[in-house]
Amino acid sequence: MARSVTERRQAILEIVQQEGPQVVLELAQRLNISAVTIRRDLEELAGQGLVHRTHGAVAPVSEHAAAVSDGPKTIGLVVPHSNYYFDGVIAGAKAAAAAAGARLVLGVSDYDKATEMHQVARLTNKGVDGLVVAPTPDFVTGELDAEQQEWLVSLSVPVVLVERQVSSTGAAAILDSVSSAHSAGAALAIRHLSQLGHRKLACVMIAGPNAPQVRSGYLSAVESLGLESLGVIDEGGAGSEDAAELLLQAVREGATGIFVHNDQLAVRCMMWLEDAGVSVPDQVSLAGYDDVIAGVAHVPLTAVAPWKSAVGHRAVQRLLTRIAERASAAGSGRPPAETMATEHLEFIPRLHVRQSTTKPYVGGPMAELGVAPSMSGRSA
Repeated sequence: MARSVTERRQAILEIVQQEGPQVVLELAQRLNISAVTIRRDLEELAGQGLVHRTHGAVAPVSEHAAAVSDGPKTIGLVVPHSNYYFDGVIAGAKAAAAAAGARLVLGVSDYDKATEMHQVARLTNKGVDGLVVAPTPDFVTGELDAEQQEWLVSLSVPVVLVERQVSSTGAAAILDSVSSAHSAGAALAIRHLSQLGHRKLACVMIAGPNAPQVRSGYLSAVESLGLESLGVIDEGGAGSEDAAELLLQAVREGATGIFVHNDQLAVRCMMWLEDAGVSVPDQVSLAGYDDVIAGVAHVPLTAVAPWKSAVGHRAVQRLLTRIAERASAAGSGRPPAETMATEHLEFIPRLHVRQSTTKPYVGGPMAELGVAPSMSGRSA
């Protein structure tokens, strides 16, 4: 028999009062009600002064009062850099912190593990209430090593990993994480090229922490869609032209669609193709990844766009909930791990289709279209 509105709201109130802060969506699942219904109930209960609503969570009024008396929370954010990709993550984190009245303090690791540990130690010593961290993984495997994982788990404050996936068997799997599903993002681009009619593709890759996921997504999508890959080409030295000749060779062999990780390298690929007499998109379609500068390329690039800001925003929200949950558990004597389940959240990127992709070229072989036999001697 369905509960009445009064009974349902009383059940919500009892859970929050007896068990402390609750994640709204998890509470809705527990009570078998919709997200819309529980938000309406919580608005009514909050309006009566019976509970306190936070971002994505609800807490007893008494605990909210205690948190306010402790002053605003301070969140540490440690990322590899503050530009290109992570500026979006930082912007989302800043917005979530500001909305919660929290202070955000930034540390930059420059993809150096020792610097990363130093930044975390500095922030922890300064008294941050919790940390959002993008640890430096192995660029070949994309994985965090065992020592890193043990270190992250041992930190004295709540930690949420951002833009880093951890193996389910790794020690850090017990930590919350918010990231982009880069494999799924790469597959979006390949599916788009396939739908346009491209059957022979090539991929050009940078070396980076997300490269293994992007490469895997490309290869899996090519296989599942019955396409042919004429090669996965590595950039070589950053900013070099090591990949130019291999890219042109793939075009000579019949590749009509090129997928490139990331935007900056995609713009360089466009330059190499056009300098060799290949028109984008008339003769070769080009799709990028990251969508940071894709829209301002000479030919605006079709690009996969991760939800960078949303990742940073959600990571801070999750951390604030963890901080409140730990405070509640400490006050009641409950172990924090037994009061809130670990969350591994992935955002599926979206695809922005622009002018660099179209149906495959139906003319003669590319070898007859002025594709240069060599790029040697070409200046940057």
